[in-house]
Formats: sequence, structure tokens, C-alpha cells
Amino acid sequence: MSPHTYVIWLGDLSTLRFDSMETRGNIHLFLFALLISCAAGAQARPEIPAQHNFWDAANQILFASHGVLEAMDFGITHHNLSHGGRELDPMAKALCESGTAGQWVFFGGRMGGVVAISYLLHKTAHHKLERVFPIYASGDSAYGVAYSFAHR
Repeated sequence: MSPHTYVIWLGDLSTLRFDSMETRGNIHLFLFALLISCAAGAQARPEIPAQHNFWDAANQILFASHGVLEAMDFGITHHNLSHGGRELDPMAKALCESGTAGQWVFFGGRMGGVVAISYLLHKTAHHKLERVFPIYASGDSAYGVAYSFAHR
């Protein structure tokens, strides 16, 4: 064996049965060791400088489109709630059913949260996730708009 060969002993492989608790424990031990080694390798990555400015054209378009969808979601939700509708999102229910001010806080907070999380991802050099997160949030808002229009 070379000095760089690592062996993980999982027990006597000749007596392994797939339905035994010992086998499950060994598999869990192996997966845990694999997870730890991958996590240790991921932390050894060198710092990668930012590849773009945060407020570049792509992010401006993403945030503007998300802002438009949030405004549409606010408008249709406000209309539905003021005409006897009910909020189905349990996280939004308390704020949205408390009136216009609560709706402003909820939808404005969502918009601010998307920008803040995207900025955090940018600062930690997760540039693909920085772009994907506003797209996901826009999809969530678009679903809210479509659902609210369909259930007027």
C-alpha cells in the first residue's frame, strides 16, 4: 500500500447481511466519514475574487422583475383580501390579514430579503446561487399572482 492509501474498515464483510442493524450502522458510519472528508475538502478551497459587481445589469433586471411580480402579488392579494378572500400562506397570514400596512411589511420584506440574501451569496462567492435565488423568488411570486387571479 502506498502512503496515500486510506482504508475504512467496515467490519467483517463476509458476515454482512443487508437486513441487520450492524450493516446499517456500518453504512451510516461510511456515509458520515465520506461527508466529513468532503466537507473538509470543500473548506480548503482558495478565496475566489468577485467576478462581477453586485449591481450589474443582470442583477438589476432580476431585481426589477422580482419587484414587479411582488407589486402584482401585493395588489391582487390586497384586492382579494379586501373583498372577503383569505390568505392561504401560513407565513403571510398574520401580516396580510392585519390590513394594508401588514401587507406592505410582508411584501416589502420579501423584496428586501431577496436582495439581502442575494448580496450575501455574492459576498461569499456563490455567484450562480446569487442569480438563481431571485429567479426562484420570482417564480414563487408569479405562482402567487396566478393563483390569486384564478381564485378571485
